[in-house]
Amino acid sequence: MRRLPAGLPAVVLAGLALLTACQSTGTLATRGTPGQQAPQVPDASPAPADAHQRAVLRLQLASRYLQAGQGAIALDEARQAIALDPDLTDAYHVQALAQMALRRPAEAELSFRAALSRRQDDGDLLNNYGWLLCEQGRHAEGLAQLQRAVAAPSTGGAARMLTSLGACQLRQGDLEAAHRSLTAALSQPGMTAAANTANDTADDTADAATRAAAHTQLGLLYWKQGDLPRARAEVALVNAGRFASPASLWLGARIAHREGDAAAQQALLAQLHKRFPDSRESSAYQQGARDE
Repeated sequence: MRRLPAGLPAVVLAGLALLTACQSTGTLATRGTPGQQAPQVPDASPAPADAHQRAVLRLQLASRYLQAGQGAIALDEARQAIALDPDLTDAYHVQALAQMALRRPAEAELSFRAALSRRQDDGDLLNNYGWLLCEQGRHAEGLAQLQRAVAAPSTGGAARMLTSLGACQLRQGDLEAAHRSLTAALSQPGMTAAANTANDTADDTADAATRAAAHTQLGLLYWKQGDLPRARAEVALVNAGRFASPASLWLGARIAHREGDAAAQQALLAQLHKRFPDSRESSAYQQGARDE
């Protein structure tokens, strides 16, 4: 099973899947895979056109390594892409995501600012930058960016941006606004649950990841309201599928603990420790947290 970066939430990974798909054009898409040694760039300075091609290759590799949970290698590849082509906006974006995965928020903010200085109305950039700010407790700043993201053009539509907005509103404590945003996200095109198939496109995968993130956040909202049956129903939809996350498994385990269902709690914790051993949620349980 592919190991996803524990430092990135599902709603950010959904955007990364779309970004990677957009980069995969021509023969460059087949030149490297995660787990393989990246091709070496000659020391001699290449011609401008060749430099751009090399930068695109490095960027594709960076995205793949990041999806595979190899944040340090992804960061190195993104930096090499920027060195080859300082105008490649997506390289700053992927660099920022790698820094988020490695829990380097100050560096990630600088990378996001560099990307936005080159493409200021990109919904995906605004979404991920806004989420970074929200994670740092800078809710007002984060919400301003996320509200811009909802209205801006993006590769995946408004559902992911509304999910991020709702999650940030939930962190801020505005449960009513969070509920509106999350239910709006789930009403967007593509958010109707569908069976997973081997032929899923990048759009299908991103939609499924966004749907899982929205249900997880709704479950957390109901948990905060003390509505355990609705919280359990929301998170069960996620934990039964391929986009279970540290957040969804941890929430499910806490609900089971509160309800006194020791068997369900242990089963969910076993999945959490096995699939996401380095996550904050796994560490929280090992430190004795239960209902936090």
